[in-house]
Amino acid sequence: MKYLKLIIPGLAALLLASCATLSKDECMNANWRTIGYEDGTKGYPASRIGEHRKACAEYRVRPDLKAYTAGRKEGLRQFCTPNMGYRKGSQGYNYNGVCRGYNEPAFLEAYNYGRQVYKEQQRLNNLRSKYSRQVRYIDDLERSLHEKEELMVSGRLSKAKALILLNETRDMAEEVGRAKSYLNELSAAIDDQALRVRRMKEDAGY
Repeated sequence: MKYLKLIIPGLAALLLASCATLSKDECMNANWRTIGYEDGTKGYPASRIGEHRKACAEYRVRPDLKAYTAGRKEGLRQFCTPNMGYRKGSQGYNYNGVCRGYNEPAFLEAYNYGRQVYKEQQRLNNLRSKYSRQVRYIDDLERSLHEKEELMVSGRLSKAKALILLNETRDMAEEVGRAKSYLNELSAAIDDQALRVRRMKEDAGY
């Protein structure tokens, strides 16, 4: 218990430090125009400087709002482009409105197309996950069916138990057939969806 009392505060401090946007050295040697520029190129909202202010308050360093804002504006001009819009949309990035006044219509057009690509890619990923689960399900069924068949031919069962097991194996064999049929449907759906995603990416033009 004594050790926990020593460890917990240390862990808390470590977690708080990991959440800070800037380290002590970064705060003490901050070039706020550069920090603003980097934040702009990453699409951070204007409220990001508030997080920097909290991170540096411990070291009695106050951000240079004017320099930060000027740098962020430069960064946003790099961020708010159709190419970046498509890239962020296709990665599932949630747009937070930072490009207002910075070529937003062109950015949004590309971003929205990228989001469509992202959604179609997610559908493809889900189909592939279903396929993998179905393969494992079939493997389990066939393994169990094989075990039951070996038990039937072992001669260790009474006729009554052998008959019950025979009916079970017939049901399982039918289930294997249905499962494999569904697997074939999934395979065809994956091929169609993969083609759809590939064509959308090719047509993007970004």
